[in-house]
Amino acid sequence: MRIRAARFTVTLLAGGGVLAASFVWIVEQRTGESVVALADSSQRLARMSETVAGIGTAQRSYVAPGQLDEPWFERTSALLDELSIDIEQAPASLRSPGAADAMEALADSADALVAADARTRQNLGIGQDMMASDVIFSDGHNIIDTMIVGLRDLQVDEQEAHEAQLASLTRQRWATLGALAVVWTIGLLSLARRSAPTAAPVAEPAPPMPVEPTEAREMRATDTDPLDLAIVAELCTDLSRVTSPSALPDLLGRAARILDASGLILWISAGEQLFPVVGHGYPPDVLARLAPLGRQGDNAAAAAWRTGQLTVVQSTGPSDHGAIVAPLLGLDECVGVLAAEVRHGVADRPAMHALATVIAAQLATVVPAWPAASLTEPGDGTSVGASGDASTSPAAEGSEASGASALEVRSA
Repeated sequence: MRIRAARFTVTLLAGGGVLAASFVWIVEQRTGESVVALADSSQRLARMSETVAGIGTAQRSYVAPGQLDEPWFERTSALLDELSIDIEQAPASLRSPGAADAMEALADSADALVAADARTRQNLGIGQDMMASDVIFSDGHNIIDTMIVGLRDLQVDEQEAHEAQLASLTRQRWATLGALAVVWTIGLLSLARRSAPTAAPVAEPAPPMPVEPTEAREMRATDTDPLDLAIVAELCTDLSRVTSPSALPDLLGRAARILDASGLILWISAGEQLFPVVGHGYPPDVLARLAPLGRQGDNAAAAAWRTGQLTVVQSTGPSDHGAIVAPLLGLDECVGVLAAEVRHGVADRPAMHALATVIAAQLATVVPAWPAASLTEPGDGTSVGASGDASTSPAAEGSEASGASALEVRSA
């Protein structure tokens, strides 16, 4: 029965991955189509503006001294034909809400321009040059100005409409990936619970247990009780809504409680170094003394950044500290790591590895890029957590361990 349930879970996870990949592919196709449509509409509207301006120039040449009328008559007729074709074909590539009304107004203006041109030619044919000039520089000029302004406004509306569509497609893409991450986390935790051995029942009744302090009960619950995935989903949702770096410390505190971490540090890459951006569980003065880490450093954080793989520093016992360092993977490179100093043997639990990976993946979508210049002098040598230098972790002080941070990885 357990094997059948595990197979069903694996099938469900694989199906969810296929569906998510298909939806992301569709979103990418729609993104490409939107970009092509924007380029086509921008080019067409710009050409229409040039055509209208050319009609105005040709009409003014009707009454210019020393100019022959017939070549300019032919030029104006050709431009009016081009404008009519563009007005008929343009709506297919337009996306803005007011595009239909704008094109209808433009068609009406084009008809008025054709009528004004006909009156101009009629006046010229009977030798009324002054009346022809009046039509060109009054009615014709006003119609052409109105058309150019309308085309300019339509171009702005189209740009805004396409940008809104692209932003919506981007949100759909990240929402799909976030939902897939949550589904996979739930599935992996379900598989981990099914694979855990069941303890045999005790024959004799257990003696009454003394009342434990609240802190002790919370620590024991982290090791034995199933994790409330609603808390994880709520954290991922809040991370996706981050608009200011000031919200990160509180969210890191919530992540630390989920991972049973005594301390968390978010490291962001710049060039060949990692820089500590924000932390939880460490005094501010200690975080201020952190030195940047080199890519080739012999420590857990540098290893996770260098390989793009989750790195674990195993604890030596149930009460000792360990470490989980999850990479923040961007579109084409690892942009940083999330280093967690964990307690109570949590570093040995695959479910916590998955949770750290999910939280780091969500952080990678919202953290800003770090400046290229180092904000901490590399020569300081003081570090906490994943730095790899000899240091004492504030989160590990007071424990029964040796006093060194569990995130440290010393070279052999």
